[in-house]
Amino acid sequence: MSGFKNDTNQLRPEFYQVVITLTGGAGVYPTADGTDNGAVCPQDHSAFATKPTTYALGKRVARAHQRFLAIVENLQKYGDAQIQDAQFTSAGTTVGDNQATQVTFTVRYDRGGSTLAATGATVTDGVLGGTRLEIGSPYQFTATTDGTITVDTTTKAIRYQVAQAICRTSYTKRLRVWNGALASEADEVLTVTLPDSLADVYKDVAVTLVDSAETIDS
Repeated sequence: MSGFKNDTNQLRPEFYQVVITLTGGAGVYPTADGTDNGAVCPQDHSAFATKPTTYALGKRVARAHQRFLAIVENLQKYGDAQIQDAQFTSAGTTVGDNQATQVTFTVRYDRGGSTLAATGATVTDGVLGGTRLEIGSPYQFTATTDGTITVDTTTKAIRYQVAQAICRTSYTKRLRVWNGALASEADEVLTVTLPDSLADVYKDVAVTLVDSAETIDS
């Protein structure tokens, strides 16, 4: 056996299930044409068997996927997040005209699944540490009905990052947009704005630690 011993934080993958409720929750996710519509969806128009029937609906589908890409970006800011098993529900998941009503996926962190050892402890690594530094002391924000939230666990940090991604304002990205009137797609620059307040959206995001792998230390 060599004298090398790995850091346990590097060898304990953690898996978190994320559920985003997009109807019947605290937030309102517009369907009418506008930069705030579309909610969130893990797939773009190309994955739908029935494509969006109008240009406006094509843009709505693209904006929904744009917000999902923002979620991935946020979760990867402070750790090597892997997004797995992304799914959604709607009135018909094969039809592009139907806006998603719920999105679920799993996040795996191989490193950086930090938790606070005690109240007031300093954590600077991983999604928890990075999110706390991003928010700043005392690492709190206000969520609808939940009052003041102190970000002191990885699950809360993930919830915050997912909600922040959905609530980006003037977020611009180049995407492929399906125009149903022309039955073709085009490369466009789209802008999205927040569908509702961060406080409401945070309430609609649920995160659960579903598994933590065994540590290999020898």
